[in-house]
Order: sequence, then C-alpha cells, then structure tokens
Amino acid sequence: MVCGLDITKWLAWFLNCFSRALDDSQDTISIVITKAKFWQKHAQIFLNQRQQKVINKLLDAGPDGFVGGLTTRKYVAMTRTSRATAFREISDLLEKKILKIRKGRGRSTSYDIKCED
Repeated sequence: MVCGLDITKWLAWFLNCFSRALDDSQDTISIVITKAKFWQKHAQIFLNQRQQKVINKLLDAGPDGFVGGLTTRKYVAMTRTSRATAFREISDLLEKKILKIRKGRGRSTSYDIKCED
C-alpha cells in the first residue's frame, strides 16, 4: 500500500462488473447464433412479414423466454391482425414445421418455436 491508496475494493467491484458483462455478451452472442442458424435452415421457406416478426420475437426471447408460449391472442397483439388471420398464419407455421404445439387444445393452445440443429 503506497500513500494509503488501497484499490482492492474498487478492483473487486470492477472485475465483478466485467465478469457480468462477459456473461451478458455470451448470452447475446448465443441468441444471435441461434437466430442465424434458424434463418439459414429456413431460407427457402416463404414467410410473410408478420410471421417473420413473430418468429424473431420468439428467437430473441430464447428457450423458455416467451412466458406461456405463443398463443393466438399474443400473435394478434404483436402483429395487429385479426384472430382469423393469426390462426391461419400459426397453422401455416405448424405445417411448415417451424412451430410446435407446446400444450393445450383449442383456444388454450400455446406454441413454441422448433429449434433443432
């Protein structure tokens, strides 16, 4: 300790902040890589802008990040489209094997993105 300058507490705080920043960066990079792989795999499948928007939100949320999964109601809210259109577009995503049923039946059905390598 020179001239009473002890930087131990500051250094510990700084290294803790740096460690959290690295962890956050790793999470962000993981999401970006997952998204890139998904879009590369599905590049030949036609999706309209609303479908792309919803899929990107699901991918951004990460695994289990979209609380309760995607529902028709959430699709309507995100895309500002009718319930009938949302149902048709979700059905299209199921047929194209982009979404999978998470749980439920009828109006209480929720969906997840299908992300296999």
